[in-house]
Amino acid sequence: MPKKESTATPAKASSTATMGDVTGYKEKEKDPKKRGGWKAGDAVPYAALARVFALIEETSGRLVIQDTLADFLRSVIELTPSELVPCIYLCVCTELAPAYENVQIGIGDAILIKSIGEATGTNAKFVKELYQKEGDLGKVALNARSKQSTLFTFQKPKLLSVQNVYSDMVKIARMTGNNSQASKCSIIKSLLVRCDKTSEEAKYVIRGLQGKLRIGLAGQSILMALTQAFLHVKEANDKLKQAEALKCVKRAFSEFPNYETLAAALLTIFERENGGKGLHAPQFEELAVMCHLTPGVPVSPMLARPTKSYAMVLDRFQDQPFTCEYKYDGERAQIHILESGEISIFSRNFENSTERFPDVKLSILKAARKNNVTSCIVDAEVVAVDKTTNQRLPFQVLSTRSRKNVVLSDIKVQVCIYAFDVIYLNGESLLKEPLRKRREILETMFEIEDGSFELATSLNVANTKEDDMETTVEIVRNFLEEAVKGNCEGLMVKTLEKEATYEPANRSHKWLKLKKDYLDGIGDSTDLVPVGAFYGKGKRTGVYGAYLLACYDPETEMYQCITKLGTGLSDEVLQQFYTQFKDKTIDKPRNDYEINDTIKPDVWFEPSTVWEILGADLSISPKYTAAIGHVAKDKGISLRFPRFIRLREDKKTTQATTAAQIADLYRAQGLNTTNDGGDNDDDDLL
Repeated sequence: MPKKESTATPAKASSTATMGDVTGYKEKEKDPKKRGGWKAGDAVPYAALARVFALIEETSGRLVIQDTLADFLRSVIELTPSELVPCIYLCVCTELAPAYENVQIGIGDAILIKSIGEATGTNAKFVKELYQKEGDLGKVALNARSKQSTLFTFQKPKLLSVQNVYSDMVKIARMTGNNSQASKCSIIKSLLVRCDKTSEEAKYVIRGLQGKLRIGLAGQSILMALTQAFLHVKEANDKLKQAEALKCVKRAFSEFPNYETLAAALLTIFERENGGKGLHAPQFEELAVMCHLTPGVPVSPMLARPTKSYAMVLDRFQDQPFTCEYKYDGERAQIHILESGEISIFSRNFENSTERFPDVKLSILKAARKNNVTSCIVDAEVVAVDKTTNQRLPFQVLSTRSRKNVVLSDIKVQVCIYAFDVIYLNGESLLKEPLRKRREILETMFEIEDGSFELATSLNVANTKEDDMETTVEIVRNFLEEAVKGNCEGLMVKTLEKEATYEPANRSHKWLKLKKDYLDGIGDSTDLVPVGAFYGKGKRTGVYGAYLLACYDPETEMYQCITKLGTGLSDEVLQQFYTQFKDKTIDKPRNDYEINDTIKPDVWFEPSTVWEILGADLSISPKYTAAIGHVAKDKGISLRFPRFIRLREDKKTTQATTAAQIADLYRAQGLNTTNDGGDNDDDDLL
């Protein structure tokens, strides 16, 4: 059984080497042990990782990035395998432990500016001015450190190792309380003083503390590089072998998303097989035994593809039985019962919501008790309900519930669990079972209680060759109307038998979303980030009259502008948004904002919020940068006639709709338009 202990317990570095002991990372060296530049068993120098970051920043090719990181990780594996996990987390950057442990880094600019100034003997005001001019606090720190006279005339500072940086970042991330700011500043100064003035350490230390390396190193690239680093030397350049091995690694990580467990499993196989020359692709299959679905450790939920017509549903599920389920207007919840009796509730982004839903704990316990369910993982939607009228309430009501320390006796917003899947039961994974069987297990093993624990309302459709298409469409249409009348968003349509397994972290065509608003529209709402705003005119004077919205490209780590939202916002909402954003303004767009020079909002914001937005259609645009190059060379995609739906409190800004998803939505429209998406800005309404 894999362990789930935190990786965020700092370990001691394995060396006390000074800066003079490191020969430097040799990226052109073929031998991994010589390439690293440090002795076997010594601490991994942070200078080596910083050099790798610099090499990656200099290129935009995904395969080159993957190869560069893989070469470094192979050196770590062969020289200092005990520090592989800290290396991985410093590459991930935003998280320093499994996502469900919520050990996140992201230090504010004010603390960093103060720390840089004090560590380098530079006036903080001057540091801030340089930052405003440069737009990259990491570069400011690098320049200030390189020009600084050494403070250590009698003794060289100890080598700054990967473990040093990781351990200190974990300490900072865990700090709370009134005196935490001063303590954080002290640690940051200590790190900066130990940065080698001849390397780029200072730049990446500061960027790491900000939680954004800005080098285009995405999560998938890290998994690919890790896979390649462990591959046998004879298979490292074989694309088919890489793909075979990567499939096993992704599957293992999707079922047990913990880098420490994954790395430990890979190292165990590596040290045992083939004399340390690496793993052959089939040997990666052993990961399934070591990294598998386990109650208490959340998995990324399976997601649905949008669809904009009934015909698309029938085309996707030709002559296959499928089921339609109500799509509830609530919050996705993954509910775990452990063998110990402990209950954990996780949101779709791994946030532990157990404290927020003590009533859900009671409901799932009661539902599981009758048929002796000792352990399980249930996929469900938690929905606000009025138990006096048995009416479901909109998500906005649920969002008013406190997020922490909720006491049963104080609960004002009542909820009901609408369970639609079970992926683990009494010690056995059900991921590979078809949906029809998983649903039968859900129906027979859990006891229904109206208003507390219910199964998602569903309708099975035979969809045989003999069935008339128009009749089938009418069945689905009528069921959609019933769902909408029942205060639901629409339907989830899922295959029941063929290709009906549960696939964590996969947005699959086996599950389709069908909403009333989607029909004849773009097929899905989008989750976008406000990055700027325009001052209102006329009756909107005194607030922001329109907002510039962006999607997110995880491959480049850039926010790409897609539309300007100005209509459909009431005076009350405009005032609320103005109050929320007026303190989040920045002097100029961030380096990770990809914008066209023709778009000039009056103010820019830090990325802090995700909004669900519905639009009429998507069009090719020379003005907006969303998914630029995905569909048209040198042109992006714009969302026309956007409408605000709701705040997505369950999403981080980096979980906004991606550039690739925007491109997919555009292609799904079947359009071939070259409209400028800027034509719908509604400037007269500002």
